[in-house]
Amino acid sequence: MDILPGTSDSERLYGLHIFCDFDGTISGRDIGYDLFATFGRQEPWHTQLLERTLPVRDYWRVMAGNLCEPMTDQMLDDYLRSIPLDPGFAALLDLARRESIPFTIVSDGFDLYIRRFLAMHGFGPIDLYANSAELVDGRMTVSFPHAAEGCDCFCATCKRNVLLRCADPESRIVYIGDGVSDYCPAEHADLIFAKQALAAYCNAHRLPHYPFKTLEDVVRQLELLLARRRIRGRHQAHLKRKGVWEAE
Repeated sequence: MDILPGTSDSERLYGLHIFCDFDGTISGRDIGYDLFATFGRQEPWHTQLLERTLPVRDYWRVMAGNLCEPMTDQMLDDYLRSIPLDPGFAALLDLARRESIPFTIVSDGFDLYIRRFLAMHGFGPIDLYANSAELVDGRMTVSFPHAAEGCDCFCATCKRNVLLRCADPESRIVYIGDGVSDYCPAEHADLIFAKQALAAYCNAHRLPHYPFKTLEDVVRQLELLLARRRIRGRHQAHLKRKGVWEAE
């Protein structure tokens, strides 16, 4: 791992900020995909999205407008109860609170189902940045309060900008994710935990990372790194963040 010059052992213990993807990372399935596949139609728009011929925000607008029947709160809640929670999420939150590490969920899904899902599993308010959705008379309306025109990342919520806006400039950024929307923020993170598509991307682009299957793996590795005083800044991530700050 490329390390920031001048990083002392004592500095490695402090100034962390954990950012975590939601769909497929905290939730056991990608709700953002599965919800619309269950209650609507995905094609041909999903293929167009993957081919980059349909912008992400336009894709979400089409999905929201393609629900096959009016959706009620009860329908949404019943669906969310069928989705498993990653077994290590509670322990990850406990670790962050115990070590006084800020914890932020950053998602290209929608706050409508994320907050409901977390509340169902007994979690109180958690710092969250996501797209917005509302149910009004059975129809879903969507908006994108965290979009950024200056970033070409493959998501409607600019996760990179959330990282840079929320984390202290001197913080070590920890990023946990699994999918395409996590590529860009991972490039700007000091410590990456990756699975599935994000792990493949990290391997292809030689991004140092820790693979994981569940968040229990992340907790175990973080505890080891904290105990060994090994949370270090990554030089290339520092340069990328610096480049974004200077361009604004």
